[in-house]
Amino acid sequence: MKNSAISLVMLVGFLMVSASLFAHHGTGVSYDMHKTISLKGVVTKFVYTNPHSQLYFDVMDEKGNVVHWATEMSNPFNLEAHGYTRKQLVGKFAPGTTVTVTGSPSKAGTPVVLFGKAVVADGWCLCNDARGGVDDAAPGAAGAEGRY
Repeated sequence: MKNSAISLVMLVGFLMVSASLFAHHGTGVSYDMHKTISLKGVVTKFVYTNPHSQLYFDVMDEKGNVVHWATEMSNPFNLEAHGYTRKQLVGKFAPGTTVTVTGSPSKAGTPVVLFGKAVVADGWCLCNDARGGVDDAAPGAAGAEGRY
């Protein structure tokens, strides 16, 4: 009986500790990974934070209404590991900058897109595999300018 009680306490403790391992969402749950959309707009805000950086931008719809969009990007650690600093990204994604964002749309139909790439007015591109992989080309590699 004592062994059963100890086993039960250990099992409950293990489940409590391990529950957080399943807390992070998968991108395929929230985004339609079989579709890609491209949106041209104006940056309103860039947030360099964990667990995901965010780029907010306004897009004019076909009726002339402004739609506030957001894109879920990679985390600061991954961005910096590929040579991009907070200062550089904040500069490139300054409010008022024209940007074209490409990625996988929200399954819920909300104005949110999983980041694939962002091209700013001067042609600089921050690119990523929209399905979660990171392009292996370093920023200074041939043909890899602006990629992470």
